[in-house]
Amino acid sequence: MLLNLQFLGGAGTITGSRYLLEADDVRVLVDCGLFQGSRALRARNWQAMPVDPAEVDAVFLTHAHLDHAGGIARLVSHGFDGPIFATPPTADLVDNLLLDAAQIQEHEAEYANYRGFSKHRPARPLFTTQDAKTAIKQLRGLPFHQPFTLAPQLNAQFRRSGHLLGASSVLFTLNGDLGTKRVFFSGDLGRSNSELHSPPEPLPAVDYLICEATYGDRKRPDIDVREALADIVNRSAARDGALIIPVFAAGRMQDMLWLLKQLEASRKIPSLPVFVDSPLGVECTGTYLRFARETKFGALGQVTGERVWPTHTDFCANVVDSKNINMHHGACIILSSSGMATGGRVLFHLRKRLPDPRTTVLFVGYQASGTRGRLLLDGAPEIKIHGRYIPVNAQICELQGVSGHADQTELLAWIDGAEARPGEIFVTHGEPEACDGLVDALRGRGYRARAARDGERVVLA
Repeated sequence: MLLNLQFLGGAGTITGSRYLLEADDVRVLVDCGLFQGSRALRARNWQAMPVDPAEVDAVFLTHAHLDHAGGIARLVSHGFDGPIFATPPTADLVDNLLLDAAQIQEHEAEYANYRGFSKHRPARPLFTTQDAKTAIKQLRGLPFHQPFTLAPQLNAQFRRSGHLLGASSVLFTLNGDLGTKRVFFSGDLGRSNSELHSPPEPLPAVDYLICEATYGDRKRPDIDVREALADIVNRSAARDGALIIPVFAAGRMQDMLWLLKQLEASRKIPSLPVFVDSPLGVECTGTYLRFARETKFGALGQVTGERVWPTHTDFCANVVDSKNINMHHGACIILSSSGMATGGRVLFHLRKRLPDPRTTVLFVGYQASGTRGRLLLDGAPEIKIHGRYIPVNAQICELQGVSGHADQTELLAWIDGAEARPGEIFVTHGEPEACDGLVDALRGRGYRARAARDGERVVLA
């Protein structure tokens, strides 16, 4: 049996997750994400893949976020015609996220050509709406825990990772002349005490573990997330300003709506106008309601929108509604994507309101190096949006406890709680300091662990 693993992304960075698993003559990609963040990382999206897409037999997506699933449209447009496996909720979310990403890229290319601020003549999208639609047709829903035989020697199974609706880890079982080998890809692991999602399922006995390390070098402060959020909302309201919360349309959007609902219902914050400015966020919220039993919404019994978002919530479906938000004066909350302020409608709100000292910008998720979100958190006095530098007079703050990623303590507890100690651990999906921090902690516990290197090809058997 020939068993190889190659790291084509997500090594030394938290973005662009792509792992190639080869079992004899079968080639499988686990995730096919977009690179996000710095210009150098984004440029990798335009490069040819190290493996010929036409020679890949199948793709398994751990979840719907674009840094894990956004590359499938480009993969398909370059010759991949096989199945793309995902859990049913993930497939539903990918349908929305991929089409939205294509439309945003087409719009931004058109806008850049109109304004003339692109260095490329003409600017063009990374992939088109038609590319996205073609990839979506290749999606195949595979329920949690249902074994799937891809080839006589290769079986796969999704297990809950707790990061997002439908998010999974992937267990591969490979049978050959040297016996059975089990390879486990963690995907993004959720928190043990998430407000909305269940914790990750226990780690089974495996020979190889490919483990994420977004927060691998840090422990989150022990804070009451609801109290901290209430304080930020109330201080923003006291300044009679807008509270802008950049969010990912899938996951963080629904987390924040749920938290704000709880705070409003308990009268810890006033009942403020809440603008959800993301057509994609509206679609993804609908998916959350359809699969409510996969989340803590299911405990409500009958799940309706009025029970899971604040009273005065306005879902903005079109451009006119979006523009009207910035005509609103006084205290309000604006939830808009993207979560790292790398694109989307949130940029228009930031461009308009960052110069106003009454504005508060709250980041509620990890901000990758090189993103506008990271620059703002690091205290940038101005930020470039749509070719212009915008002065930053707003209050910039962060709420870490809402993150969908396990921290170092939770990662270690999950691995320590495995059915048996993993044979070897490859640490991925983290910036170098985070990966090294988790590797050191694992080695201190006696595990065989090392950080994966970008492009590295490992012979497993």
